[in-house]
Amino acid sequence: MRRMTAAAVVFSLCPGLAVGPAYAAGGDPIGATLSVVNVVTAAFNRDTRTLVTGDDVRQNELIDVSRDASTEMKLNDDTKLALGPGAKLLLDKFVYDPDKATGDISVDLVEGAFRFMTGKATKPSYVVKVPRASITVRGTIFDVFVEPNGPSWLLLHEGGVRVCDERGRCRDLDEPGKLIKITNAGDVGPPANWAKLGDGVPPFDTAFPFVAKPPTIDPTPVFTRDGVIKLGALDPDATPPRKKKPKSEQAEDKPAKKKPVKVAKPAKEKPSKTKRASNDDAAAKAALGLAIGVGIGVGLGKMGGGGRHNDGGRSPSGNKYTPR
Repeated sequence: MRRMTAAAVVFSLCPGLAVGPAYAAGGDPIGATLSVVNVVTAAFNRDTRTLVTGDDVRQNELIDVSRDASTEMKLNDDTKLALGPGAKLLLDKFVYDPDKATGDISVDLVEGAFRFMTGKATKPSYVVKVPRASITVRGTIFDVFVEPNGPSWLLLHEGGVRVCDERGRCRDLDEPGKLIKITNAGDVGPPANWAKLGDGVPPFDTAFPFVAKPPTIDPTPVFTRDGVIKLGALDPDATPPRKKKPKSEQAEDKPAKKKPVKVAKPAKEKPSKTKRASNDDAAAKAALGLAIGVGIGVGLGKMGGGGRHNDGGRSPSGNKYTPR
């Protein structure tokens, strides 16, 4: 007789009882396509089907996008994915409890260009795998490009991620607009601006097609193509630096400085030569008048006998002067 596990006993006794989060087995639907352009297939075991808009996507399916195709999809927790031309994605694991918003959601980016937008599950629930590294997510929007047999590139748009290599060494990226490179050897590089990555970078539009042409799942992204290439990192609320204008234009733009108006003080009137001469004449006349007055006064005094004579006190008539 086959031995029954405790879980099997519970389900046999209570077939209608839902225990814990919903665990998707291989082939179970875990989401649906939002758009499909040209040929996109989904393979599980030996079964391959061609997807159209609105089709289910299922646990453990490998989504394969042809070189002239693209697709967008939404998982049951509202995680959204956009896959560019030539992308391959394995829907690795999907466990989600909508009541607690917890789960264990894992996708494996095998090759090509992707945009990833987290859904309702708590952020530690998400793991995005790339060759030789894994990305854990914190409320995030980011793009990933996995080169065929080459390195992987991660461009952050919003939130933050932690990228860890196979040896458990990790780097955090929380500066939107910056990138991290994961080499073929699994080394995780430091966050950097696109313009400072140097040689060996892939063509920008190949690596990040959803920056040049936003997908419907993110129609108004924070960054533009020029913003990422030229500015490297942008604060959504900041104003991009302005170009300096030529000096001639700057001179036109700047209002002319007003010089303070100087009020002329009334000049001190200098006496003219004529006036000086008249003043001198007046002074001479005054001095002459004074001299004449003094002379007359002295003369009159002598005539009035006001002075003493050396004649023994007699008057000119010869009589003795008797004081009154």
